[in-house]
Amino acid sequence: MDNMNCAVIAEPPICFPWGFDEEDQRCAGLKLLILNRLSYMQTEGVTRFFIPIDAGFGLYTSELVVSLMETDKELQLYSLISYEEQAVKWSPELRNRYYSVLEKCTEPVTISVERTPTCELDAMLEAIDRSSRVLAVCAGKRAKDRNSVVALRYAQKNSSDIQSITTLKSF
Repeated sequence: MDNMNCAVIAEPPICFPWGFDEEDQRCAGLKLLILNRLSYMQTEGVTRFFIPIDAGFGLYTSELVVSLMETDKELQLYSLISYEEQAVKWSPELRNRYYSVLEKCTEPVTISVERTPTCELDAMLEAIDRSSRVLAVCAGKRAKDRNSVVALRYAQKNSSDIQSITTLKSF
């Protein structure tokens, strides 16, 4: 496993108090914390990010990596797509942002052609398998989403260096 690789695992928007409201100051604050952590990881030599891209922090974090790629040509983003048509029912704005990230990422990786009961979890596990580090974005002190919990336990068993960013009441 390459020490320059980092998986980003995030709980779905429904787990966060603000849901899909990106204008909520807590969401903006969490995005800033993620950007700071990504930038710090750059200084530690992380050059490749593997992110299961969803309609929440998977997308938001991917957009942050894309913005960092503009000034650091060494950075690479691998967007893990749970299943081919996952964005079909997203809002037009989220769908456009999703396709923009896919155009700019180093390589999109499709996990499943069709939606399966485990495709989202499979994308998380694939990201972890390709990485020695995991950045977990959780809605509280611990992950609550079943897929996130299973993925983080998997990362712990595989001796991944796990760092987490959580929402706090101080936001």
